[in-house]
Amino acid sequence: MKQLSIISKGRKFAPQGEAWDKAVAYWKTLFSDGDARFDNEIFLDADDIQPMITYGTNPGMGIGVNDNIPTTETVNETDKSGLSKSLAYMGLKEGTPIKGQKVDYVFIGSCTNSRIEDLRMVASFVKGKKKADDVEVWVVPGSKQVEKQAIEEGIDKVFEEAGFMLRQPGCSACLGMNEDKIPAGKYCISTSNRNFEGRQGPGARTMLASPLTAAAAAITGEVCRCERIINEME
Repeated sequence: MKQLSIISKGRKFAPQGEAWDKAVAYWKTLFSDGDARFDNEIFLDADDIQPMITYGTNPGMGIGVNDNIPTTETVNETDKSGLSKSLAYMGLKEGTPIKGQKVDYVFIGSCTNSRIEDLRMVASFVKGKKKADDVEVWVVPGSKQVEKQAIEEGIDKVFEEAGFMLRQPGCSACLGMNEDKIPAGKYCISTSNRNFEGRQGPGARTMLASPLTAAAAAITGEVCRCERIINEME
């Protein structure tokens, strides 16, 4: 609840004044009974969780950045044809590492993973660095409000110095709107949530990833973990 207060209190659309206190009092009642039992409990060590990235043509076709692309021998019989078709479109080979795959474009946007928190995180990571020469980077804020806040905080200057292009809020390359399309055959790491065939333009090859993974690819020009850049700096 303390974390909720830190994140939400005072925000434009959050309850204000007495209404906030009443809302917090109600939210505090929303918890499981002390003697509650669950059919299954899963415990995860966050240190063991890799950044994820997609290799295929639907959001479910994802792997850790250190993993190899699945093979037809490791998927269900019904998924074999879909895997082969997706890899043919993506120009990738089964069983090969995704890490090190060359990237041509990076799209950080728009409503899915381009909130002010996302832009702050990316700016903090890329500050003092430059994008790879052969990568074009588009950053599209999730709203006009986010854009305004990013400019007020100087995030736009950090992006400019890194070679990132801060574009106007909108759908943009999430679905290849207007001129914001990825050319056929080019690879784009996108923080949006759709990677279907042609989603970012006819023949465009989309790999979905988090803002930090996308930022790391923008700096190195290939799929990698952001820790690699941090380690190199140290």
